[in-house]
Amino acid sequence: MIRRILSLMMVLILCACCVPAMADDGYAGQSYSGSTLLSSLTHNCPNTGIMLPSAFSPYQTTYLLTVADWVSRPTFTPVAMDPNAIITVNGRQVRSGTASQVIEMSDKPQAVTIQVQSGSASTTYTIYLQRRPSEKRTRVSAGFINDIYLKSTTWRIDADLVTLSYLGDDYESGNRSTYKNGGVDHYDYAVAPNCIFYYGTKQNPIRANNINEFMSYYQSYGSNFYTIIYIESEIVAVLPYGADY
Repeated sequence: MIRRILSLMMVLILCACCVPAMADDGYAGQSYSGSTLLSSLTHNCPNTGIMLPSAFSPYQTTYLLTVADWVSRPTFTPVAMDPNAIITVNGRQVRSGTASQVIEMSDKPQAVTIQVQSGSASTTYTIYLQRRPSEKRTRVSAGFINDIYLKSTTWRIDADLVTLSYLGDDYESGNRSTYKNGGVDHYDYAVAPNCIFYYGTKQNPIRANNINEFMSYYQSYGSNFYTIIYIESEIVAVLPYGADY
């Protein structure tokens, strides 16, 4: 639920254990010859790692994983639906069901790509990986979209961001808020290639397959109130304010 996004991204859980954080969504153990999907994906720092979305699905190919600032040697264990599929993590081949190479961490966000190939077909999963969130590295805003446009080869969003005031002492108190918007302001940000888009309403959010589908909805129905999530100055998720997914 969206009221947990800020708290999950801003609070670190500093205890270690080895229970997987990405669920298998009911696909573990199933085998599909020729499939290029994963049935499950886990990592070795589940309780210090906060995942968005929190549950793994074979059809969800983009995730955001934030780990504690002292984490330095994360690995990923992918399991393919097709036991004969070829899996690579950042270009290095990994056997299905075994841990990948260590992903070297720094203070800069990075993208980890997991490709599953069967014959000429393939599916690529992208995990945006970063250490402890801060105002510089991870931010969450809310506001209205003024424009979505292509500049050279990069999509950009011009947004009118607002100031939110929550009615409780913290964000977990019920997601009840008011906002101030004295006039139309323009904040212009690049959109990440694997940005997650949801449109519709908070009662019925719908995940767009790509930015073109999201833009088609935006152009037809106007600018609703959105939550916008960034890594550094790049937008990695856009969803209706209050969406529960």
